[in-house]
Amino acid sequence: MEIEELRRRFDPALKEITESCCITEDFVDKDQFRVYLATVWGNAVLEPEKSGIDESDLSDLHDYLNEESAKLLGTGETITEIYQYLVSKPGEDAMTRLNVAGQHRDFIHYFARLILGANPLQNANITETGTQYE
Repeated sequence: MEIEELRRRFDPALKEITESCCITEDFVDKDQFRVYLATVWGNAVLEPEKSGIDESDLSDLHDYLNEESAKLLGTGETITEIYQYLVSKPGEDAMTRLNVAGQHRDFIHYFARLILGANPLQNANITETGTQYE
């Protein structure tokens, strides 16, 4: 599937996600957006057919979600960076603030391990003094 077709299919969902993350017209809860985007990606990988795509479309969907992430979060904020953030201390604090349920956190942590490797906390550059996100 061409990336333009993916945009056509996923734009309404991404627009709805962005709108639900808006606190004011000019302010978006970036942490909530990260949780939603990580969830969209995880669900698409888990069951592509339920997302209306084939497994072969995942690479293009990944590129599209990275484009959407960069628009809202800034250049360099990729799906990988989102997962890295969510398993860091600030990300965990954000998920607590957002009342992300335990099963949903487990889902995010599962995909973080797949994307970042066996020890996602190590890849998040967590040190004795904190993380790169502090």
